[in-house]
Amino acid sequence: MKSANTNGFYKFLEWLMWIMYLNLLWIISTLAGLIIFGLFPATMALTTTIREWHVHEEISFHKSFLKAYKHYFIKSNLFGLLFLVAGYILFVDLQWILQNTSTFQFLFLVVLCVVAFIYLITIMYTFPVMAHFDLSIGQVMKHAIVIGVFSPLVTLGIGISLILLYYLWSFIPGLLPVIGVSLPIYIITRLSIMAFERFEVKQQRLLETENNSLKKGEQGHV
Repeated sequence: MKSANTNGFYKFLEWLMWIMYLNLLWIISTLAGLIIFGLFPATMALTTTIREWHVHEEISFHKSFLKAYKHYFIKSNLFGLLFLVAGYILFVDLQWILQNTSTFQFLFLVVLCVVAFIYLITIMYTFPVMAHFDLSIGQVMKHAIVIGVFSPLVTLGIGISLILLYYLWSFIPGLLPVIGVSLPIYIITRLSIMAFERFEVKQQRLLETENNSLKKGEQGHV
């Protein structure tokens, strides 16, 4: 029992060490892109490396991170630009709704909340989707929304985890420069992979059901 506990503790320390190392890589890569152009590629590289870590267990973190950073540099910045523009539009709409009281103010506010919810889901799932699937920009957005909406428990789990981490950072702000980005991205990526696997199982079942229905229909005609 003691040996098992010791091995578990060492595994945790090793995991924490890599989380801290990935956070350092994210900071360096973000600064290398002058923050503005480095933020989203660094986040995408972090997501991709964590996914590969989950799939292959033993990887070269530095090589995997650098490869993903270069590969997704333009594409991730395009998504980042889209998110910034969409976020700005939502903010402007919110200000307009709050300042212009009318009969439809509540209705507009409800619609805006729904759109904002979909916006947040898209942000949470976009990079994991891009790392997991080989899709175009439009397909990435579509998959992010569909998987996020139809995986409510996973999405809720991500939301609760991020809220808990926010309170943890509030109590221990010294953790922010150490694991402030890598830990949240780790949680989002791991939970997203769980949602992807469940989604793929559901798709497979639907295909099997459709194939069985077609076979029965063909047999009926015969």
